[in-house]
Amino acid sequence: MTCILFETDWLAYQPVFYNEKTGKSSHNINDVIDYTNLEFDPEGFNNYVDFGYSVLEQSPVKHVKFLRHSSRLLIDENGKLKAECLADPLDKWLDYKISEDDVIDLVKERVRAWEATVNGEIVIPTSGGYDSRLLNWCIKDKSRIRTFTYGISENQARSYEVVYAHRLSELLGTSWERIPLGDFHKFFDDWENLFGVSTHAHGMYHFEFYQKILPKLKGNNPFLSGISGDAWAGSIPAQTLAASHHLTQFGYTHDVVADIRKSLFQSNYESRQTFWEEHHDKLADERYQVTFTIRLKAILLSYLLRVPAFFGFSPWSPFLDIDVCMAMLNLPKARRRQRVWQREFFQKCGLDLESMNLNASNENTLDLQALSRLPVRSLDATLLSEVVQRDYVEWINRNVQYGWRERTVARFLGIRKIGGALRRLGFSRATPTNAYNAYCVLLPIENLLRRANRSRKPSRHKGLPPSLP
Repeated sequence: MTCILFETDWLAYQPVFYNEKTGKSSHNINDVIDYTNLEFDPEGFNNYVDFGYSVLEQSPVKHVKFLRHSSRLLIDENGKLKAECLADPLDKWLDYKISEDDVIDLVKERVRAWEATVNGEIVIPTSGGYDSRLLNWCIKDKSRIRTFTYGISENQARSYEVVYAHRLSELLGTSWERIPLGDFHKFFDDWENLFGVSTHAHGMYHFEFYQKILPKLKGNNPFLSGISGDAWAGSIPAQTLAASHHLTQFGYTHDVVADIRKSLFQSNYESRQTFWEEHHDKLADERYQVTFTIRLKAILLSYLLRVPAFFGFSPWSPFLDIDVCMAMLNLPKARRRQRVWQREFFQKCGLDLESMNLNASNENTLDLQALSRLPVRSLDATLLSEVVQRDYVEWINRNVQYGWRERTVARFLGIRKIGGALRRLGFSRATPTNAYNAYCVLLPIENLLRRANRSRKPSRHKGLPPSLP
């Protein structure tokens, strides 16, 4: 008799990992890895390094997979697992078209129906951007709203997110607070325990954010998320792809990746080619492009729901409902570009913050601030030399620091003549950031290797290439 263990929806934001060899399955990748017999999957590893997170149903670990969207994980009477793909519901919604006003009404009705089913204060992380702005507007009882914002500029109080969210709160009459960040490197272990090697370690600021929010609330609060709302609304421009190796463009990695050329594994990227052959016709359609981007990033994006849930919140979003998402995706292209349809809506309802000449900073130095406050420990070059070039790890360790010397260089780079001379000498603002991004990608790999070493006697890692001298 075959039983269904797990089933994913049309986006698979709730990840399901399973081990084809051991038969284990879980929402947490750490639960299904056989550390005693660790083997790396060359293609899964290279895809992870190139995207910064696990994609195309693979992980860096051999035999460890995850379910795609619209799938079931089955187990037979012998304990053998099988992934079964279901029909893609997206195809049924391609002709679903409603007016812009009806889209707004649909979101509002969905939010208010949810609002009526939950008790207590409603938490809305608010950046002041279009998604959180719309969600704040949708709530009927504004007295229930508790909004919180963190800044990402050097002066966090003057950050775009903070300034815009504060003004929005004033206009709507809601409760708002700014949460200062900068100490999130102390949450590396918490991130590892929740996400392991499924994705890079670059979301710890959410751990700090929610930990600081908790004492301000009664607990177990309903949580309204704007997850991926920008993508459905029109923030992702259409792209032209010519081959399978262009799929990384869909990944929107924001450069939180490691250098794939430094991997010691070789792969033919069969998974990318297979995906390309199956979907390249559909990828000419902007609606499929957006949907495939969200699905491709699902393992990463899941942290936007999993972290607040970890802290006891009850997250929900209208932007997970297929009818809401497709209603936005099917709006005329000209209206979706740069989200014109939403901008005009906010103009009508007095929430056009962009026209208010608010004095705010658009810079993002949050990672550098964290590096300055809590420097990261060096990666283990010897351990990682089993999977990536040793000199690359050493380069990361040299450049991932952001002390007074690096801050001084950064300031001088902003001075026209001095900055030009420094750049000609090889100094760059991007160097610490690039090193930090690579660090965040490789740290979970190092943690994986450490767990494997603790679980068995010292021996050569199966499936690993020879160490570099």
